[in-house]
Amino acid sequence: MFGASAPDAWIDTLVDHWRGRQEWILAHQMDIAGIAAPTGAEERRAAHVESQLRAMEGIDTHRDRHGNVCAVMVPASAGAGVDRAPLVCLAHLDTVFDRETPLVIHREGSIVRCPGIGDNSRGLAVLLALAQTLGAADVRGRLARPVHLIATVGEEGIGDLRGARGWFDDRSAASHIDPFAVIAIDGPGDDTVVHRAPGSVRLRITVTGPGGHSWTDADTVSPVAAVGHLIAGISRLAHERPSGTTIAATRVSGGESLTAIPTQCWVDIDIRGIRQADIDGLRASTMTLLSRAIQEERSRHPRTTLDLQVTVLGERPAGSISEQHRLVRAAVVATAAVGRDARPAIASTDANIPLSRGIPAIALGAGGTGGGAHTRDEWYDDRDSHRGVERLLRLVLTLATSRPSIDDLER
Repeated sequence: MFGASAPDAWIDTLVDHWRGRQEWILAHQMDIAGIAAPTGAEERRAAHVESQLRAMEGIDTHRDRHGNVCAVMVPASAGAGVDRAPLVCLAHLDTVFDRETPLVIHREGSIVRCPGIGDNSRGLAVLLALAQTLGAADVRGRLARPVHLIATVGEEGIGDLRGARGWFDDRSAASHIDPFAVIAIDGPGDDTVVHRAPGSVRLRITVTGPGGHSWTDADTVSPVAAVGHLIAGISRLAHERPSGTTIAATRVSGGESLTAIPTQCWVDIDIRGIRQADIDGLRASTMTLLSRAIQEERSRHPRTTLDLQVTVLGERPAGSISEQHRLVRAAVVATAAVGRDARPAIASTDANIPLSRGIPAIALGAGGTGGGAHTRDEWYDDRDSHRGVERLLRLVLTLATSRPSIDDLER
């Protein structure tokens, strides 16, 4: 499939080596999970991952201006493939939890409980396993192209894919050679192949008014009432949305006192879609609903006014490649090699950035199973986790040691 691909025998040897080292990976996973890494404050976890990478052979490790931890492996033979388009693997550092969230590890056999244990401590631990494998002299001697392993900042929520966005911006500015292919390693799993990335727009809508006493100023406009009208409209719109989209009011807050008409109320709106045109359409519909909500509240209290502010909290670009794309097909082959049936999937990950720029990209899990992601009850089960590790190893080693041109991946 990829021309002169690596012989299976030596890959089998590496796979066998890692099959017996799942406790090594799990130990790193638990160490990482115990280090707080709220979006925008990933420094301690980044330092830990960087120190682990610096201790490995054959790896050039540095921190970029965005805070990403970057590890680069180049072919061992002088000049062999150094100028080729690189293979890039991404795993995000940040979590959705604040600094005060207790990060206590509870392990019972193969099951480990801790906020962030799967998303994305698992991905980072397997990134370390990939680094140790690719940095070894005998593997570097087989590389046909550089491999970049990037532990990114700002992937979650309000991070808006900041680390991946910055890395690809810098790469584009410094080089005319786009990456050969990109793999985002995110959470547990060993069978899904994410090749479609929904885009999103996150808005914070803030309504302010004069406020007043709930009795003596009863004829004053209410920001809470206006936001309530908007949320009701969003709820109706969510049931009428186009296929392949979602829209939801996700957070709301406002008011100063039980006995006061509030001076302010805000609501966060999350819009997602496979097609950018649908996202734009839902955004326009939201603005229409907002205008109607403000007008309705003003009409009931014409002597007072409301002010409005719309803040964009984040925008993630959409992108996709076909199920028939050679990168997806290669992932399907690697999945079958570990005894699993590949399932196409849709998700928002660091892979959104390269996909939106026409660079072949997918997202894969890093083995094991889990649940409760983005909650304090998150758990991870390490049983059969070697399957996900083996899948990634087979795919990465095949891509990194084969010699197709960048056009052979059929963008």
